[in-house]
Amino acid sequence: MSDDDKYTYPGSGGVLINSKGIRDQGRLNEAMNDYASAAMAQLSAEPVPDRLDADYLRSIHERMFERLVPNIAGRTRDVDVQATGTGIPYCRPEYIDENMAGLFRKLEREDYLTGLDERTFADLLADRWGELSAIHPYRDGNTRTQSFYVTTLAERAGHPIDWQRVGVDELRSHRLNAVAGQERGLAEYVHARLLTQADVQASPARRMGRPSFPTSAVESLRQAAPATPRARHGGPTTPDRSQGTGRD
Repeated sequence: MSDDDKYTYPGSGGVLINSKGIRDQGRLNEAMNDYASAAMAQLSAEPVPDRLDADYLRSIHERMFERLVPNIAGRTRDVDVQATGTGIPYCRPEYIDENMAGLFRKLEREDYLTGLDERTFADLLADRWGELSAIHPYRDGNTRTQSFYVTTLAERAGHPIDWQRVGVDELRSHRLNAVAGQERGLAEYVHARLLTQADVQASPARRMGRPSFPTSAVESLRQAAPATPRARHGGPTTPDRSQGTGRD
């Protein structure tokens, strides 16, 4: 049973307060997926923005969840959360803004990984994605939000990912290692699944997997947790007594 915090129903075991009054975690997860999928369908129909900055990430989260869990939608986390079932904390709230600013400064300097060859793109994406995952900027919904963000970034950079070849268990393993600072496996995995222009021309539908990929990613990370938090995020390596649980 998970701990409650100010965003959950008292005694619910961590069920977020929501507009539908849902008190069962399984039902709430399904509802969050439904609302996120609807938002992704709308976002996918819009042009890819020039700047994929922290405000864009926040807007994705807000649009996915503002109708269901408005207390956390688009809002930087201000409570401790830990990886489900491990007791290992994500970035402490007081360090989130600093680490987000540093991460997105790097991405802006790199033009959001545009103009790179496939190998360099995959290497940098694995590092940046692992860092963002470890920061865990929102109370819940991080994986859904990041999945859409990464997909958009890859398309903008000219290296779309073939999500049809992404396996749930494989992605889980590589992504969690990246959270712990071991990005090589994720880099190799992503590199092997980048679509070439010939691939896209031969089968344009393979590039249109954005709405379906995040569901796979959500399931993969909901079932596991990182081996260790990244030291560069600062703060103690154990959370305070009041701890939430990142279900994402």
